[in-house]
Amino acid sequence: MPTFKSYRSSRSGTTRTNRTSRNRFRTATGAKKRSTTASKSQTTYSVNSPKFSPVKSECQWRIGSYKNVYSQISGAGSKTIFSPSTANKWIRFVNNGTKVYKFTNQQFARAFGAQTSRLSPTTCVRALQRKFGAGIKSVTRGKGSCWLVAATSNVNSGPFRNYAWK
Repeated sequence: MPTFKSYRSSRSGTTRTNRTSRNRFRTATGAKKRSTTASKSQTTYSVNSPKFSPVKSECQWRIGSYKNVYSQISGAGSKTIFSPSTANKWIRFVNNGTKVYKFTNQQFARAFGAQTSRLSPTTCVRALQRKFGAGIKSVTRGKGSCWLVAATSNVNSGPFRNYAWK
């Protein structure tokens, strides 16, 4: 195959480069050869394949967590419990792999004890960390008498195990 030498100048001086001829598919007689690429066989997967299960579940909890945070900053009314900095904090939780669960006041009292629904969020975090471990990252009261709980995927007992992501 013929190669051509070309020279180009740069700030540091002239550089010599080799490049291959653009007519590399020409034969000795001058006719063009056609290059054919071997077609790869594509593997197809069923949508219900178990290989998709982790992907589906991650998409489901991430979308559900974002929805839970979004529900606190959207809707009618000018007063929200969340400040913009608090909303950003909760979005960072989801971005870092923490799940954000939303419970109504009745669900929260039933799942974590009647006394926890009357506690401050800071005290409530400590109580839930004693019960479920350090995987509980934060708890806050939300709009419409609900509670948001940020928990890592290591917390998978109690109400976190059977949580229905909507």
